[in-house]
Amino acid sequence: MTDPADFDIEQSSRAIAGGELSPAELTAACFERIEELESTIKAFVTVDDQGARAQALRLTEELSRSGPRSPLHGIPVGIKDLVDVEGLPTTASSRVLEGGEVASSDAPVVAALRAAGAVIAGKTNTQEFAYGVVSAPTRNPWDTDRIPGGSSGGTAAAIAAGMTLGGIGTDTAGSIRIPASLCGVCGLKPRPDVISVEGIIPLSPSLDACGPLARTVADLRVLFEAIGGGPLSPPDPRRLRIAVPESSEVAGAIPEVARAVEVAVATLADAGLGRVTVDLQSFAAWDRPRSIPLMIEALEVHRSSGWYPQRADRYSDETLASLRYAERFTAEQVEANREPLAALVADLRAVFDRADVLALPTTQTTAPTVDETTARDDGHRTPVVRSLTRLCGPVNVSRLAAVSVPCGFDDLGLPIGLQLVGRDEASLLAVAELYQSATDWHTRRPGSKQHTV
Repeated sequence: MTDPADFDIEQSSRAIAGGELSPAELTAACFERIEELESTIKAFVTVDDQGARAQALRLTEELSRSGPRSPLHGIPVGIKDLVDVEGLPTTASSRVLEGGEVASSDAPVVAALRAAGAVIAGKTNTQEFAYGVVSAPTRNPWDTDRIPGGSSGGTAAAIAAGMTLGGIGTDTAGSIRIPASLCGVCGLKPRPDVISVEGIIPLSPSLDACGPLARTVADLRVLFEAIGGGPLSPPDPRRLRIAVPESSEVAGAIPEVARAVEVAVATLADAGLGRVTVDLQSFAAWDRPRSIPLMIEALEVHRSSGWYPQRADRYSDETLASLRYAERFTAEQVEANREPLAALVADLRAVFDRADVLALPTTQTTAPTVDETTARDDGHRTPVVRSLTRLCGPVNVSRLAAVSVPCGFDDLGLPIGLQLVGRDEASLLAVAELYQSATDWHTRRPGSKQHTV
């Protein structure tokens, strides 16, 4: 019999509604996977075995009385450790908040998931305060010598490994999409203000977004609607236009990634989408302009919270260096940055005068090794951070939505992500679902035989 921990949400929901699987059985299967793999993957900060099993038992009993609450009835999910879950500590995976109080209430996104019948398996690991892309000590289920990406790395790794069927992440410069890409799952970054960020520790308030990760786009839709993004009215994707940069050098991806994305775009064009080419500035031009507001806002968050500099000795070296680096910026530098950043935003948003969706790689490379993430350039960030956020960060600054879906594997069998960017979530999910209806990359699991593009 197939292990229920390998099901996606849609499959599990059908089995639960049909009486073939109970919430208690599905939760038990996921916790068996956690017990088997957590010592290697390290996806969780807090595993709520007792609470989740009790919740699943109540949902099983409720099912026999009144049927499922929603397609999420009995579905185990992981919650990024920036997000409050009643009765569990919120630590932001940092010693700064170690030993702090447990959350007295659920964040609205968690409350919405509970109301829909989801089972909260625990708090998943994040890069400290979401400020980076490594998510140590979490490892990538496809190759445990490699990072899962960040900052929602624990959520993505847990889903890829079958520990949960879905989860919640946050995204300030790619923190949902990057780990989705590197771990071979799907992730949606909604537009800002679509999903509540109340009860979530901020990184950069003007750029932060909260969204779902899951194995399929159909599952993203279910989660997104449950946490406040729906109901959606998707358009016919075959009536939409997909844009690609005129030159592949704009994205700067390695050849294997660029090739996989080009094949994915061709698949969508064959399915009926109109294809247009657009002239964009190199995404490398965004690196400094988009980073300055993020760093300034992050510094203010940590100062106003009383964490920095009062608890400077408790931060990781990387986060502390970033906060100290942000102190160097003068008011004149911040003001001088506004005009070039506004020009870049206008350039990117102009794409959608001609097209509905922009296709890009999610990341320029596949998952780096843990060792590759230790290099430093200017003393406060690694080159890996710049590379992995380069194609994602501009989306947040431009207040657009984006989804990442698996679109192939490199020669080492590591997942590659296709990023679709647009002005609304309904169109993106419709195009992404059309893509998944024509391909099977999203069905692959770590440890199974893979095929390169």
